Amino acid sequence: MSYTVTVTREEGQWLADVPDVPGAHTFARTLPALDKAVREVIVLMDDLDDDAKIALTYDFQVDDDAVLTAAHVGSERVALAEKEAALHVETREAITALQANGYSVRDAAALLHVTPGRVSQLTN
Repeated sequence: MSYTVTVTREEGQWLADVPDVPGAHTFARTLPALDKAVREVIVLMDDLDDDAKIALTYDFQVDDDAVLTAAHVGSERVALAEKEAALHVETREAITALQANGYSVRDAAALLHVTPGRVSQLTN
């Protein structure tokens, strides 16, 4: 389940509203606490299992450019980590295919722009 959460800041508190779930709003002093509270309120208001996997996208609507920049950088870091994980899988598959066709570890390393040691690690 995926939800977008609108986040604002007021008097030192983070406020969250989940537009897709009527009545789902909460607040907290810190963002980690807000994340936990948002998940709890979604489970309660949307009548989900306590262990439901909930994906949240935060939409920060604040006047502080530092917060907006940090949120953007954080989103980029998540996207990069996901891309890196996908490349890891693709690299393993490419190594397997190259080795099945008789190419050496050194050739595979050169083609994939990794070290021969990394090729060996990924094949074990």
